[in-house]
Amino acid sequence: MSNKKFYGSYLLGLHFHIPWVLNKNEMEEEWLFEATAETYIPILNVFNRLANEGVSPQVTVDISPVLCEQLAHPDFKRKFEEYCWNKITEAQKDQAEFQNKDGHLHYLASQWEKFYQETLDHFTKRYGYDLLQGFKTLQDDGHIEIMTCGATHGYFPAMAEDTSIQAQTALARANYRKYFGRDPRGMWLPECGYRPSYWWRPPTPSRSGEWPYRRKGVEEFLSESGIRYFMVDDHQLRNAYPYDLDKNPLYGYIAGGAQAPGGDVSVLARDIGLSLQVWRAEVGYPGDGTYLEFHKKHSLGKHRYWKVTDKKADLGWKQRYYPDDAMLGPHAKVKEHAGHYKYLIATSLKNHFELSGHQAMVMTTFDAELYGHWWFEGPMFIYYVLRWISQDPNIKPETVSSFLDRMPPVNRVYLPESSWGNNFDNSTWINPEVHWVLDREYAAEREMQYLVKELGGLASVNRDVEKILKQAARELLLLQASDWKFMITNWSARDLAEKRVVEHHSDFFRLAAAAWCLHQGKELSQEEREFIDSCCTRDNLFPEIDLSWYEGLRYPAVC
Repeated sequence: MSNKKFYGSYLLGLHFHIPWVLNKNEMEEEWLFEATAETYIPILNVFNRLANEGVSPQVTVDISPVLCEQLAHPDFKRKFEEYCWNKITEAQKDQAEFQNKDGHLHYLASQWEKFYQETLDHFTKRYGYDLLQGFKTLQDDGHIEIMTCGATHGYFPAMAEDTSIQAQTALARANYRKYFGRDPRGMWLPECGYRPSYWWRPPTPSRSGEWPYRRKGVEEFLSESGIRYFMVDDHQLRNAYPYDLDKNPLYGYIAGGAQAPGGDVSVLARDIGLSLQVWRAEVGYPGDGTYLEFHKKHSLGKHRYWKVTDKKADLGWKQRYYPDDAMLGPHAKVKEHAGHYKYLIATSLKNHFELSGHQAMVMTTFDAELYGHWWFEGPMFIYYVLRWISQDPNIKPETVSSFLDRMPPVNRVYLPESSWGNNFDNSTWINPEVHWVLDREYAAEREMQYLVKELGGLASVNRDVEKILKQAARELLLLQASDWKFMITNWSARDLAEKRVVEHHSDFFRLAAAAWCLHQGKELSQEEREFIDSCCTRDNLFPEIDLSWYEGLRYPAVC
């Protein structure tokens, strides 16, 4: 490449999210602990390593508010430390088991002991039990940008009441201020789920006879909360109107709404080809036979000692893992793949520049857990990609806000209702398998509005009523998490997801009944008071909830 030309920017977006699992059960909590040990801390370490080497990562990440609440929770800090010690102990047991049987497995077990000891040291000493502060420091120093997300990752297009989307976005902004000391500029729409403004009716058969009613576009809620941009799949943007986007077809802007005070909202699309190169099992790098196999685990300690070998091979045929071949050696596979990916990014930017004469951007976005948890070598892949891009004078890594400040959108676009799910539509989160879930959500959404309208005044003078209503709002927010519908549709821990739906729905209406009792001047039984206290202890997140978010829209839909 010629050093005289600058072709454009690479935007990397990482989505950090785990639903509310803290203090639920061992299986659910393990999701959070695994992601922390294998993804969150390794990625923090990679960002800091790059910064210390004089390479600013310039990555855009979002940490969902519900994940923020868990990472900041005292119980998480205590339990994650215990988790690391347990993994260290299990690695030591494996070493004893392999001592006189298999020298290489013994070596790998010692590496797992080292990995978790270093992870524990990073957590307790380097980051002082505060991973959010670790991310905040990187943002304050200008090395990354942190977005927000829907408060509990609720799927916006499926929600029946606009007050629910208002609450999800307003709470996200308040939660972000609490942890990062500023307002967010961007939001990761849960599941990239977008719905424009139109006359809408609930999609479940039980409410098919209702008259349609006016709904606000998702961008209006973002604008009202000061959000300046969001992301979608490029399939979503390429099916937007107009179809002949000028200069760069991968970003544009949407009017923020007639009454929204925040103005227009930019939308950017990830490059699906470059994204598939990483995450799609059939063609993606993580499926290479050299890398650590995720699914095969040893004994109760669940440490992994085998490599992918062949994507289609039965677990019994998996061969031993060799870290030098995958990640540590001078010719490690992860370096080869990072070099290839950097080449693809540079070539894409160069080709666009030469065809259009304009500087371009390419953006890839991923669930962060792909890097480290599902693909153990993934954080090192990010390290080499960003390091080598920074060494190329023709391209550079850039955060979304930095890019938009430098190159504001010139296209006004009108997005279709869409997601990054199957078929790029709503079918993963709105389908016959989850209609019963949506019916429960819709009933709770309406009841929440009614509770606040009728009892909001009482809540302002009665601490018990306020406590109950705020806890009911928490249960509604947790009920709305898109994770449960995704898991049910895809038969991934389906029983667990169904159980969580039933529990949050039941808890919400039992709390609502308690609030109505107090409204009628009745005394609550000791059993009911113990139940309320149990809910407040078990699901103790989002103290910043504002009940007025459910009372009505700050900026109603224009009919």
